[in-house]
Amino acid sequence: MAKKVNYEDRLTLFVDFLGFKEKIEETESNSEVLQDLVYVMSEVSVIAKEGDPKEFEVSQFSDCLVISYGIKNFNLIFEIVNKLSHVVVRAAELGYLIRGGLTFGRLLHTKQLVLGPAMSRAYHLESQVAKMPRVILDPVEFNEALLNPAHDAVKAVKKFLKWDKSCEVWYFDYFSSEVISDVVGGDPMKYPRYLKILSGMIEEGLKSSHPGVLEKYIWMQKRYQLARKKFTGAPEDHPTRVRFPGYLESIEQLPMLKKEAAGAAEIVAKAEKERAKKCRGG
Repeated sequence: MAKKVNYEDRLTLFVDFLGFKEKIEETESNSEVLQDLVYVMSEVSVIAKEGDPKEFEVSQFSDCLVISYGIKNFNLIFEIVNKLSHVVVRAAELGYLIRGGLTFGRLLHTKQLVLGPAMSRAYHLESQVAKMPRVILDPVEFNEALLNPAHDAVKAVKKFLKWDKSCEVWYFDYFSSEVISDVVGGDPMKYPRYLKILSGMIEEGLKSSHPGVLEKYIWMQKRYQLARKKFTGAPEDHPTRVRFPGYLESIEQLPMLKKEAAGAAEIVAKAEKERAKKCRGG
């Protein structure tokens, strides 16, 4: 007789690596791309599996990753967001963007399988709600607690998040120096190098001719520009220039990408106008 299984209440994170399909197609003719993919997925898998294995489960299949925690105490929400931050930042450092959703609900997650309402909800958040290269928190499960935090763990989690008032969701902030410094620590020059990687990804993405792709990189450029702007225009005797030579200069030398984003926005606007015209039957 099969062993009886039951759902558990679990924090459930589902993430998808963007552009993976195109990379897979490249692997057939370029073995270096295959080696790169294997390395990236291995790196992310190692990060996902760090910690006490009794607390969580991890499943990885193709370009998707599922991490879930049995909610024994509220501090675990900080644990899963902290783990998420390392996954997102490491993937970006390796040239990959992630989209995903974090929810709380009924889930069956073992070494062999993962299924349940929470899995369906997390997938829905990733595929239908997040839209941009970001990981969002389920507004149904988390908005009230985050807008009015009463627990220390929730207050700690908010430091990693940004509020998108246009669609009323919280998402993980992988642009600001405060968050990235907390995640990577150590060498202060890591942030300028990280921001340079993001700028390169955005610059390349804004060359696309596909409106749907351009929208994602326009969104990224706006947040990248805000992160960069905080470090530009400081006087020569600014304490940061003195304490960390080259730090501010490295960021100031990065491109703003405003012109590229404006050109991309024109392509998107034109596509939307043509789509609206077709809908009207004109």
